[in-house]
Amino acid sequence: MVFAVRHSRRSCALALAICLCLFRLQAEGQAKAHLKISGTHFVNSDGTTFEWRGISAFRLLELVAHGKESEADAYLAWAAGKKLTVVRVFGMAETLFELSPADGQHALPRLLEMAQRRGLHVEVVAFADTSTIKVDFPRHVKAIAAICARYPNALLEIANEPVHPTQARDLHDAAYVRSLAELVPAGVPVSLGSVENGDGFAAGSYVTWHAPRSGTGGWAAQIARGAALVRRFKKPIISDEPIGAADRAIPGRRDNVPAHFRDAALAARRAGLGMTFHYEGGLFARLPSATELACLDAWIAGLSAGR
Repeated sequence: MVFAVRHSRRSCALALAICLCLFRLQAEGQAKAHLKISGTHFVNSDGTTFEWRGISAFRLLELVAHGKESEADAYLAWAAGKKLTVVRVFGMAETLFELSPADGQHALPRLLEMAQRRGLHVEVVAFADTSTIKVDFPRHVKAIAAICARYPNALLEIANEPVHPTQARDLHDAAYVRSLAELVPAGVPVSLGSVENGDGFAAGSYVTWHAPRSGTGGWAAQIARGAALVRRFKKPIISDEPIGAADRAIPGRRDNVPAHFRDAALAARRAGLGMTFHYEGGLFARLPSATELACLDAWIAGLSAGR
């Protein structure tokens, strides 16, 4: 009887070891398929250049989490049809919509699978609204990062505007946010978030930047300043939340002139930046209105001009 118990334990231990080995091999294989970084650019696993054409779609994960998967898939299909390459989504939220960290973790694999079928990458923002949502920061990062490691179309931004009043004080400290980024498995592209808050937020494998929304020459001209960030950090720089498109212009927040978005895209190309199109409907992963779509089309034309 004792022999049988010992033999059973050894068999269980061997089976567990085999499972862990297979899991590590699978994770390593997926990591090889993630986007790589070559100097200041992203490259695909086959070495070709990856062109970042992002769009704000903050609510996509919440749609999947709360029974609206068909709406999320329709949005992904539309984004793929516009030749976009990245959707930027929130992994948790309370202000714009309600998505608990647990629900975000649960739904994330499904969203990544859906996006992968459409040929899209997903930039997952781990933290938003943490001043009111209580969350174990390291545990949440580990959980989200482990999922991202399994899907080659995943990228991870630790926090949206980490020093914003809607974020917990801990995230205002670039050194602490960097310690969270160090929990992310190797091979998963990771950004700390919003480098305009200080150079310490450039410590990830790539850098996200909220370009100034006003200044000499208008907001589109300010994006040209990103060239200095490319030279300074020598990493991919993504302008991921510039001024947004909307039906009604709001100085310093929203614009409704398509030509300005074309100019912004041209400026980003010249500066060597990747860029994400931001718009009012994108906060809720809604398809653009007629005005927002005109701004998006002008932006795409700017990215494609001369190619």
